[in-house]
Amino acid sequence: MEEIIKYLGNFHPVVLHLPIGAFLFTFLLFVSQKYLKSNFNPAVRMGLLFSFITSIITSIFGYILHLNGDYDSVLVDRHMWLAIATTILIGFVLYLHKRQKPYNHVLSSFVFATVLLTITGHNGGSLTHGKDYLKLPDFEKEISIVSYDSIHVFNQVISPILDSKCVKCHNTGKSKGNLMLSSIDKILLGGEKGQIIKSNSSVDSRLYTYLNLPIDDEMHMPPDGNSQLNDNEKELIKLWIDEGADFYNFRKMNDDNFSKEILSFLPKEIASVDPPNRNDLVKLIENEFRIERISTENNFIDIKYQGKSFKQSYLRLLSKVSDNIKRLDLSFVDLSSIDLSRVDNFENLTYLNLNNTKLTTKKIQKLDLDIQTLILSNNNFDVSVFDKFISNPTNERVFAYNTISDLDLTKEISANSNDKIYFGVSLDDFASNVPLKIPIITPSQTLFSSTVDIEVVSDITNPDYRYTINGDEPDSLSNLYVGPIKIDRSSNLKFKAFKKGSRPSPVQEVFYRKIAAPITDLKLLSTTVEPYAAKNILSNNEVGSADFRDGTWNGFIKSDTRSGDMIAEFSLPEGVNEIGISSLTDYGAYILFPTKIELYDISLGNDELVYSKNISRKFDEENAPLYTFRIPINKNLKKVRLKVISNKKLPKGHPAEGEPAWLFIDEIMLL
Repeated sequence: MEEIIKYLGNFHPVVLHLPIGAFLFTFLLFVSQKYLKSNFNPAVRMGLLFSFITSIITSIFGYILHLNGDYDSVLVDRHMWLAIATTILIGFVLYLHKRQKPYNHVLSSFVFATVLLTITGHNGGSLTHGKDYLKLPDFEKEISIVSYDSIHVFNQVISPILDSKCVKCHNTGKSKGNLMLSSIDKILLGGEKGQIIKSNSSVDSRLYTYLNLPIDDEMHMPPDGNSQLNDNEKELIKLWIDEGADFYNFRKMNDDNFSKEILSFLPKEIASVDPPNRNDLVKLIENEFRIERISTENNFIDIKYQGKSFKQSYLRLLSKVSDNIKRLDLSFVDLSSIDLSRVDNFENLTYLNLNNTKLTTKKIQKLDLDIQTLILSNNNFDVSVFDKFISNPTNERVFAYNTISDLDLTKEISANSNDKIYFGVSLDDFASNVPLKIPIITPSQTLFSSTVDIEVVSDITNPDYRYTINGDEPDSLSNLYVGPIKIDRSSNLKFKAFKKGSRPSPVQEVFYRKIAAPITDLKLLSTTVEPYAAKNILSNNEVGSADFRDGTWNGFIKSDTRSGDMIAEFSLPEGVNEIGISSLTDYGAYILFPTKIELYDISLGNDELVYSKNISRKFDEENAPLYTFRIPINKNLKKVRLKVISNKKLPKGHPAEGEPAWLFIDEIMLL
């Protein structure tokens, strides 16, 4: 019975429009009969009776809803008492009309009831949409805009244009005219008619001239029916070619026409926003959201939902601080019944994790997710869902592991997206007599400073999960998982799924490490390289897997403009005995451990080298693929600069000897 009563509360927003509409229409009838010289009294009385009864029902449903909601207590109390007063007043109008009281008395009561009804409705709107939902924009308010000193024109301007308008037809899977635009080498190679770019001459470059042909010309690009380049995009390609078609270097921004065109193309991103309301943050924390400030230099925040059951009302809470949210993690919760449309309005959101959320193709296609890093892994989608991400230049990385089971389709989609959509495919998607699926463990953040509750996300096959906490291999006699496992020390957990009639799952191993404190002010001084360039990776308390494609790693590689080293500055709170650097090696993927690690004390503004260690080349094979390098802290350091020096080139004997080597770091931790 209790659940049924709770369910009735959900009808409050459905029925509340009945008394509002009926009462206002009845008011109109009452006023108009004097001017139309008609008698609408029976209809007016019926309308008032209907308004009174539905007001009572609406008030009851609203009271039930507020008992099971998470609304602002001040607003909800005010709204409730206004609704009760409005209901009583509507009943009073009905009484006056039924008793045939003087016209002016009934009219004044109608007017008073209408005003009260409007105030009640406004308070209800404030509950649903926020206190300032009717506030006009403040056009006088100044905002800070990012100042672009220098731009990598090809990577930041030209490549996004090609990705969104051209790569769909000119990629490794579909190369119209034998032309591929998915990499610099392919662009320079040209197509069946030869090269498409002649440096310093846009009029002799088919990449530009074909854009300006009549749209019905068979050589016009893109073909009619496809998304066309706008004037700004065409002009940028023209100016880029006329200035030499530089693929590799940065360009200093000046007052020339090319710089102005570039700046009109690049997003005018707000550098900082006003601080979020403290009460809004407290409300989120009370509803199991974890909130972290991204940097002390701005008011942007990182939010992760840590509860089990996500409610629609939580999005309203998030909306109140939407301007401050840069990263939002809603992974491992059921969002199948949640309307996510509000997320479209989170204008500063750059990272959204929707991993394992039971989302459908229909749900995703309704959203316009202009987000740099989007994680959709472990949801079942149709192929069509990825079209929007291929053509959207804002989506720089879309991780979609275990969303489509057809290996050929994933390869085709990845190629058509210029490899910005990443799929992970495992053998158990295709093989017969497959084992149970590997257990999914939460939380994904593997570093903690006090205690952490470890949980298993149950698979639809409902197997038994066995685990060990000391690093031993789980078997059918190991501890049975029956609920959250609380740990307060560093622990190596291993989980395995068992079910009669099925082969056991592979082992899921997660090492949860207790740290002395989180890093709150890390500043990365070196340049990461796409697609391994997600922000705030190095201090998000989440250690990556052995798969460098999982979206949790930062990649560094040497070039003419990059050192290839990882250099970062951060503060050291008291009680830190070691600094840990989580690194990875994958010899076949050109990823090597660092060659040297250095730590500098910059507390007093001087660069004092306090630690230096060379890393042996033999170390790779002995400890691959993951290893945490440790730096002992033997003195009181307030602020440090950490330098992790990479292998500049692949070593002798490597199949790609002499080519640049990658350095992958995913976490810097204070131990």
